[in-house]
Parts: sequence; C-alpha cells; structure tokens
Amino acid sequence: MKNYDLAIIGRGPVGLALAALAAQLKLKAVVIEKHRDLYALPRAGHVDHEIVRLFQSLGVADAMLADSYPTTEYVWVNAQRELLLEFDWGAKGISGYNSDYMQFQPVFEAALSDKLSSAETVDQLLSWEARSMTEDADGVELQLARTKMVPGQIRPVATDEMQTIRARYVVAADGANSSVRRMLKIERDDFGFNEKWLVVDARKKRDFSLDFDCGQICDPRRPVTVLPLGKRHRRWEWAMMPGETAADLEKPEAAWRLLAEQNVFPDDVEIIRQLVYTFEARHAQQWSKGRIFLAGDAAHTTPPFMGQGMCSGLRDAKNLSWKLDLIARGISEPSLLDTYERERSPHTRDWTIISLEAGKVPCTLDPEEARLRDEKFREGWMPPMPDFPKLVDGILASPEIGSPAYLNGTLSLQAAVKRDGSVTLFDEFFPSTRFVLVSSVANPASVLSQSQIDRLEAIGVWFVHVGTGPDADVEDIDGAYAAYFRDNHIEAVVHRPDFYVFGASEKLANLGALVDDLLNQLHLSTNVDAPRTETTHQDRADAH
Repeated sequence: MKNYDLAIIGRGPVGLALAALAAQLKLKAVVIEKHRDLYALPRAGHVDHEIVRLFQSLGVADAMLADSYPTTEYVWVNAQRELLLEFDWGAKGISGYNSDYMQFQPVFEAALSDKLSSAETVDQLLSWEARSMTEDADGVELQLARTKMVPGQIRPVATDEMQTIRARYVVAADGANSSVRRMLKIERDDFGFNEKWLVVDARKKRDFSLDFDCGQICDPRRPVTVLPLGKRHRRWEWAMMPGETAADLEKPEAAWRLLAEQNVFPDDVEIIRQLVYTFEARHAQQWSKGRIFLAGDAAHTTPPFMGQGMCSGLRDAKNLSWKLDLIARGISEPSLLDTYERERSPHTRDWTIISLEAGKVPCTLDPEEARLRDEKFREGWMPPMPDFPKLVDGILASPEIGSPAYLNGTLSLQAAVKRDGSVTLFDEFFPSTRFVLVSSVANPASVLSQSQIDRLEAIGVWFVHVGTGPDADVEDIDGAYAAYFRDNHIEAVVHRPDFYVFGASEKLANLGALVDDLLNQLHLSTNVDAPRTETTHQDRADAH
C-alpha cells in the first residue's frame, strides 16, 4: 500500500495548484481524479494580482500572462449603452502585477499539469475516484475505484477494479458538487442567491469591435456580461428571464439570436460552449472533519460578479500548503491546521457578500428601479465601494505587539528589486516557501537573539534588508519599498508564506517581540532546532 503526506481529490485549478505547491515543498502527494484528461474548456475567466503572484511562485505566470487579455477597465452601461460606472483595472496591484487579468483557464491548467508531470514527489491517479475513506490516529485510508467512460453517460462511472492508499491528510478539491463533502455529511449555508444564466464561450475567428471589451450591460429586459477570455476567446453571459427554460436557451439558434444583438455573427466567432449555469452562493458549515479538508468550490461557491470564486479556492490551496509543510517536517503540531478555516472562511464569506452586493446594481430586472438607478448615476452617485477583504483571524500579530495593527492580514508588497546586477520581482530572489522578515533599516537578523534565529531557520525564513545603500541585501530600485515603509510608519514587516502580512513593527529594535509572537502562534513541536532541509518527506510518510 502506498503512503503519502497528502492526498488531493480533484484535478481542477485548486487541486492542480495544491499539487504543484506540494511538489515545490517536496511533500509526497497524490492527485486523484475520476477523469482521464484535463477539462478543455474555461470556467473562471478572471484572476487578480494576488493569484498571478501565486502563479509566479509556481513558474506558470508567464504562460498565463502570454495569453491574458490586457484589460484596463471594467464598465457598467445601461440599456442604451450609456456609461454608468468605470472600474480601473489597469492600476498596479500590491503584488507587482496589474490589478486584474482576463485569461483562458486551460492555458494555466496545462502549464500546472506540465509541472506536475516532472514532479518527483507527486503521483497522479487519473481515472480513479475515492469511494470511501477511513480515518485512524495516523492518517486516512482511501478506497479507490477505477473509472471509465460509458456510452450515453457524460461522467465516468466506477468499475470493480479497486486499490487502497494511505495519506496523513486529505484535501477535497472536487468542486461544488463535492462527493467528499457529501461523504462527510457536511451541510452548506445558502446565502439565498440562485440565478440561472446562459453562458456562451466562443473562439474568435477574426478581430471585431464591441461597444466595450469587458463589463456589464445593466438592461432590466435582460442583464448581460461581456468578457474577454485571454487573447483568442470571448464570453457572454445572459440572465435567464421568467418564462424561459434552460432547454430553450441551450438551442444554438438562441445563442446566435442573442449574439446578433451584440453585433456578433458566425463569421466572427465559433461557439465552443453553450450552457445554462446556476450561479449560487453557498458555504460549507465546516471545512474539515478530522484529517479531511475541503477547499475551493467544495467549501464555498460565490457569484461571478467580482471574479473571485476560483481566486478564493487558489488562496485555500496556498494557505493549506505551508501549514501542511510545517506539520510534515515535524516543526508544527497538527493543531496548526485548525487555523485554516479560521482564516479562510471569513475571508471567503466577505468576498461572497461583496460579490452579492456587486450584482444587485447592474442586475435589477425592474424597469422603474433601473430608470431611477440610471438617474442617480447621471447625478454623480457612486455605490459604496467596499474595502477588499483581509485576514481577520488566525496567525496574525497580537494587536498589542504588532504596530500598526491595520497591516495585519493585508497582502504584502512585492515590487522590483536589484541584486547582483539582476532586476526582478522580490519573490524571485526570496521564494514564498518561507516566512520573510523585511526591514528598510538593516538586516532583520541583526536585532534577534541566536535562539530566535535558530528557531526561525528551522521553520524556514528569509532575512532581507531592502534599501539603496551598500548594506542592503537587495536594492529598492523604484522606491516602492521606501514608500511602503514610510507611508505605514514602520521599519520592519513579517510576511507569511502565503503573501499575507503577519505583523509589522514601527521600530526594527522591537522586531524580537513580533518574532516571539509568531513563534508562539505556530503550534511548534519541540523539534524546531534542526536546520531546515530540502529533502522529501517520503521516508517519514512511508513509516506511517
């Protein structure tokens, strides 16, 4: 029987990303997927700067960006195509990339799959599905059945061929209809949003012009979303109206009729998918049972109005990966994983609520309400723009220690720096597999005790002085770091491996207290004095 640190159920974007992160951390992992091949069509179209930073860490950002559409704005227009509101998507985000990108999902999934094909510590069991799981004190035993396609069926069916594997932990990234979630009898909270929309994806045959590249037509007769999917594809979404059925809208002539209203015709595009989707907002009431965890759509589904559904799932993967690594290396106790739901659930709920609110204004079906809305926009009214969510619970500096506390749980800065004559983004020099202690004054290690340094090095840490003087480890070539430290009145900051700020210190001299706070929150075992190694965890996994 094969033994693993981690079994990942599902090979969608979240499962692929978690497997690639596991490979990067040299965790012994297995991906279990009932289908043989990657899904060839897109689902999510949007990623933000944080997710591009994650792709950067996995070496697939260039592939995604090469086919991404350089969207600089997202607009709302009314039924007469009068501009109501314009969102700036061309601004640089804190992660070192533009704030938002429209992309073709199969591109980055193929790039992640290519990475996994050469990963020494990750196996892939394709055309297999988990039929049952039994947990004991040391791990989970999974009973797997081989699957096959049967004529007349759209999904693989299980055969009688079985195998058994073991894993210390299981992460179910098997989608909104998660079989693992049902197996665990975990219920979901329903936010009360369930709308059907016709989604049409198309491959461009030639260049053609639209009223706008990316945004919403706020027409009460039928709200419409218009999106690019990378450079070569486009997507349209139409609300299904009262009296219509999915069968009606899924007829080819229905798509062409609706596309013609957008001045798009068969000479312009080839339809590659036409399907009525139910947009919903649901969250699992618990994200784990024992050693089995939910991630991505298995844990939460979010309406598409902010483009944060897949992004949230990828954040789940990054959050889990570094915690599983610390546990696998014997640095942290398994109780560290208690912080997963504490951190990710409120963050994802906040995104869901923002998405629900974002959909209310453009998607009203009441003509009088829409007319009044348009008048308010003409008079200069702006709907309240919420702050983007940050982490509010979990491994964050205690308010009385970290100062200023408002930085805790926000995204850390990544900007261009120079080292040994090379200029690139910060994470290229200091990969996000570790914590990072950054100071604008001196190397952070200079104010720490040897005991603190030893324990941090066992966990995995970078100590970085960023500045412009000869003592700096990297040069702040654009002044971005100087501005960040100056504007926030700090001299040191601690980055978590998932890009979030643990805490900051107004004075470098006070960093030691922040480090002690971090060490106290990582559920450390007694085995934290050995230096960090980059070997695999295979021997230890096989011992269980």
